[in-house]
Amino acid sequence: MLVRTLCIVALVFVSWLASAQAQSGSATVWLPLVQTPLVPPPTVAGYLGSGQDDTPVAVGMKASGELVLAGVVPALAGVPETVLPGGGAGALIQIAADGRTVSRVVRVASTLAHAALAANGRVVVCGADGLIALEPDLTTIRWTATPGNVSRCAMAADGRVAALLDATRTLLVYPSTGAAPLAISIAGTAVADIAIDPTNNLVFATGYTQAAANLKVAFLRAYRMDDGSLAWQRYGVSAAAAQQAGLTADSEGRRLALGADGLLYFAGFTDGGNSIFGRDPADVSRALSRSELIKFDTYNDPSNLSGARSLAWYGRFDPANGALLRGQWLLTRLSDGKGNSITIRGLAAAADGALLIVGDAACCLPNRGAMQLFDQTLGNYEAGEPFLLLVNPEFTQRRLWTALAAPGATAGSSPAIAAAITSDRLALVARFTPNVANTRALITTGNPAFPLRIGGHDGYYLVMPRP
Repeated sequence: MLVRTLCIVALVFVSWLASAQAQSGSATVWLPLVQTPLVPPPTVAGYLGSGQDDTPVAVGMKASGELVLAGVVPALAGVPETVLPGGGAGALIQIAADGRTVSRVVRVASTLAHAALAANGRVVVCGADGLIALEPDLTTIRWTATPGNVSRCAMAADGRVAALLDATRTLLVYPSTGAAPLAISIAGTAVADIAIDPTNNLVFATGYTQAAANLKVAFLRAYRMDDGSLAWQRYGVSAAAAQQAGLTADSEGRRLALGADGLLYFAGFTDGGNSIFGRDPADVSRALSRSELIKFDTYNDPSNLSGARSLAWYGRFDPANGALLRGQWLLTRLSDGKGNSITIRGLAAAADGALLIVGDAACCLPNRGAMQLFDQTLGNYEAGEPFLLLVNPEFTQRRLWTALAAPGATAGSSPAIAAAITSDRLALVARFTPNVANTRALITTGNPAFPLRIGGHDGYYLVMPRP
């Protein structure tokens, strides 16, 4: 459509100019207009692993179209490697814009727990070796720090880095130079994830507090990066307040992401529908309205549940003040219609607010028995299979919700771990877990560099145009 429009505009311009030339008595020779069609984003899915156990932990996309994967990958046959000081199995893997060619492997640490790619292409990796901040070329080290075991990290385009010391629930905020960080102590029982917002000068943390022996309560907090003071808190209520409101289901904050739209995205867990996630995050006594909590079918309505189920919830927040802009439940359904479990492990939002969610699911996604992807009929369901969900900006439509089992196989216990999305593409990474019967496999397409798994737990990636 774009090529056709450009050609029409060019022909109109040529006709007008020819008329003008004729009126002036001059003659012009016109060369034919040749317009090269735009190349669509690739659709490629394949494995990415060594003969040993491999664990992907993050994925990002550069403006140039290249993928950057991070994880623990001991070796990749036939791929050029750059080994940085202290580099080992913890690696950054760059895949060309065609999605098929592994350009290189940059070994940055002995192991990796997480990594983050900033909008300008800079990268921070973290794990037992601490933090390493890298330039977009992935080989130039900006700075390193060794504060201890870092479980999650985030990087802003201005170079500031947030790091979570999980064991002590300490959030560190480093300046772009890597100088001495600001340390923020996070109250609660466990901290699961962090995010950083340079525009509002805030850093975020989520997790849960064991508010009573039989009740976990999620929290979402924002801290000012100049002095570490609390800017706002959502959820995080006392056991008495939750119980008084009849909210007796456990809840946890699991994942955070600052979207390309500048808004904050949150994903949580709860083991029942009588949860704080159905209420105003600033006032659990008030039920959310229909415009705040979006429901349009049984897969985002926590009804008809039987026993404890691990339900998911996600929401979009204004990072400046913590206001919930809209939220939504997520669950699966058994063949008898009863609600079942699903877990969100990664999320990413595009500039237009489209939200990509990945994780693993119990039975079953909608239309699971006849599900197709890449013109292939997917294999049968198995517990813990990976899923990909793309929700439109209004949360009123699922553009794509799919499992990833290869035809004739299953894909149990193989969660999708991290996601990335742009205006025209989406990507994910998963950790494939083989079984003794060798009946598991993930769907592949597009002639990837590694169409077959090599051995042990393997990494897996998928990149495709946005539906």
